[in-house]
Amino acid sequence: MFTKKAKHSAARRSSAAVPILICGVVALALAAGGFALASARHPARAGSGPVKSRLSSGPTSSTVPATTQPPAPLRVLGITPKDGAHAVGFGTDVTISFSVPVANNGVLPTLKPAPPGHWSWASPEELTFRPAGNFAPMSRIRLTLPGGPGGFASKQGMRLDSTVKSSFAIGGASTLRLQQLLAELGYLPVRFVPSSAAGQTTTQAHLTSADATLTSSSTKASDKSVIPPGPPYAGATALEPAPRPQLTTVYEPASASAIPLTPVPGTFAWRFKDIPASLSDLWAPGKNNTITTGALMQFEMAAGLPTDGVAGPKAWSALLRAVAHRWIDRSSYDYVMVNTGSPEYVSLWRDGAITFKTLANTGIPEAPTALGTYPVYARYITTTMSGTNPDGSHYSDPGIPWVSYFNGGDALHGFLRASYGYPQSLGCVEMPYSSAGTIFPYTPIGTLVSVL
Repeated sequence: MFTKKAKHSAARRSSAAVPILICGVVALALAAGGFALASARHPARAGSGPVKSRLSSGPTSSTVPATTQPPAPLRVLGITPKDGAHAVGFGTDVTISFSVPVANNGVLPTLKPAPPGHWSWASPEELTFRPAGNFAPMSRIRLTLPGGPGGFASKQGMRLDSTVKSSFAIGGASTLRLQQLLAELGYLPVRFVPSSAAGQTTTQAHLTSADATLTSSSTKASDKSVIPPGPPYAGATALEPAPRPQLTTVYEPASASAIPLTPVPGTFAWRFKDIPASLSDLWAPGKNNTITTGALMQFEMAAGLPTDGVAGPKAWSALLRAVAHRWIDRSSYDYVMVNTGSPEYVSLWRDGAITFKTLANTGIPEAPTALGTYPVYARYITTTMSGTNPDGSHYSDPGIPWVSYFNGGDALHGFLRASYGYPQSLGCVEMPYSSAGTIFPYTPIGTLVSVL
């Protein structure tokens, strides 16, 4: 019995200690912030694994939202050639750099005017246009990158805020290359044959059947119909018509953008025999000269451009198209010489021969006709001429026929005089009406007039 009582007493002491232990735990929990109180009320969760996990991991996403960075904006970091660049090379690549990778959604920039070529991605942030030919000399190229809805977008869906525009200017081509192309089209009294075509005849080199049709010889009008059968007055002479123009040949590619813009090795040669010294002395390959200016003015007239004789962007673009399409000038090469000797006369030289001569009058000593060679820049079938006489009085002469201005106020034209062959005008070159009418069809814009 003693043993049982002892055991029972020990058990009672043990059970009596439990409330004391629990109270101590509760007190400790209250001192720690009361969290263990909840555990004591839910014995099943007290001391369990999930509770320890929550205490060690901190707040969950259900109580505090996760922090995220917004997508980076899409911007254009750079464009090459840069906006406003000048003298850019004929075959230069165009490169666009973006701030972030761009989505390949089929959106591409526009580049005008531009040769054939293609856009390609060098990387997700860099887009490049590689031309498959040349940009036209002196042309201004305009680049447009679409922005906003339907424009460029990044891979994270950010749009280019607005359309980006840029432009640059292509450099000019050389005078020598300009002369080579004008010669191939027949606007110069010389022909040009590239070294690569040496040994080929002009009718064989690079000619298709269509080219042969375009280069068939013809003149502005029937020779015999415009040159009188005999002298209509004393001092006028009708000569034999000029031979038909010789064939010219284009040796260039049939695509404007593929035509080389740097000079091609080769040789120039006169197209006609018996070139007047006053004309041949003007020719200088690779240098600006009156022959080249006049030829370019004639081309500009044929192309419907302002006839300023300046090889600007429009003239170059039109010239390359003409060369690619083989639009060869089939008219005669005309040249007018005004001889200020005694007597004074005008000679019309066409394709290697003088085809017409007539007595004429040049300016008096107080208002002389300037010596030199000039291209015709304006023409009128009839017009009114007015100005100031040497004595200060004014004149106005209506109905002046067959007028071709070549140097300031100096012009070839018809004028009624009692006689011809010595200075009588105020700088113009006067001829009888019939003679002026005969010469007029052969003095188109760009025709050279030499006062000798």
